[in-house]
Amino acid sequence: MIESPGATLLSSLALVGMLGFRHGFDADHIAVVDGMTRARQLHKSYWTSRLVGAQFAIGHSATILIASLLLHGQSAILPAWLDGLGLVISTCFLLAIAASNFAHAWRPAGAHRPHGPMSALLLRVTGGQLHPALVGMAFALSFDSLAQAAFFASRGGQFSGMSAVALLAAVFGLGMLVADATNGALLSWFATRSDRLARQASRFSSGFIAVVALLTAALGLMRQFQSGFAATWESMGIWAGVGLVAFTSVVYSVRISIQKVRSHAAPSGH
Repeated sequence: MIESPGATLLSSLALVGMLGFRHGFDADHIAVVDGMTRARQLHKSYWTSRLVGAQFAIGHSATILIASLLLHGQSAILPAWLDGLGLVISTCFLLAIAASNFAHAWRPAGAHRPHGPMSALLLRVTGGQLHPALVGMAFALSFDSLAQAAFFASRGGQFSGMSAVALLAAVFGLGMLVADATNGALLSWFATRSDRLARQASRFSSGFIAVVALLTAALGLMRQFQSGFAATWESMGIWAGVGLVAFTSVVYSVRISIQKVRSHAAPSGH
């Protein structure tokens, strides 16, 4: 029995949707979304902090969509240096997130730290915060992301051309949006609730996010330069990101439970 083109397209859409969801659970996605969510909370942007994951995914998937359309009908081979560029971009963002959060974690409660020249420049350029969509776009400038765009361009060309390319890329982005948006909203809920229970929890949250960012940067470097580790990392698939989200959730849940116990045990003042 010959499978119809429509059925083949539907199966391809289901596949790329799952690939997008899995891509949203990449460790660097999780760490950056968590770090930028925390940054918005520290800027007292409690509502917009819930949207960081969604905004990051929109910027990332929009770049892949545009690249897919540009690569449609082309036979260009992606340069190998894109792999290094993606590593540099992700590592720099993760180190910046770690430095910013460590600074907040070590700062005494109520202390104010003036902005340095680089921070002041970023504030002028971005209007107070670096928008997550722009960071998502930057993360798409990697070999993996553009290879996915090339796949959508090639696969879509086997169906109805440009419209199929756009549909494949859009469904991939939708899967990634679900994963990143859920992670960002979950982290925002946990961290906000933890902060409300105890003032010192804010410093703990920042320190924890900083450690996660550093570990993720280290894992990215090992993946790039250790072939054996890279093969193991690829075989782990979605479970690496899911495990990171689960670990973060457990840490915050335990922290919140401890804070609740302490608040109930503390004598009330008169």
